[in-house]
Amino acid sequence: MAEKFSSSNIKTILDMYKAKLEAGILPPDPLRIIEFMLRIPVEVEHVLPIPPVLEYIHSNFTRPMIEAAPRLPMTSDFHEFEWMKWLREEFRI
Repeated sequence: MAEKFSSSNIKTILDMYKAKLEAGILPPDPLRIIEFMLRIPVEVEHVLPIPPVLEYIHSNFTRPMIEAAPRLPMTSDFHEFEWMKWLREEFRI
């Protein structure tokens, strides 16, 4: 069950937000925003039973090209995804 909000939980969240603002965190780098938008078709392809062509292109060409490009200082980044790896889920009753 989800934990209920209390004053200590809210204070913790506000303290984390305050630390983020004091660190001068800026929005993500523009190239990383583009790369994040290009993940959407890759994610859809990842869950479908079709050959992973977009995943291969994204992980071997798009990501390395963007990582090699210069980056604006103090910009944040998106959550990392692990491509070319599938999880087998079992249906249990």
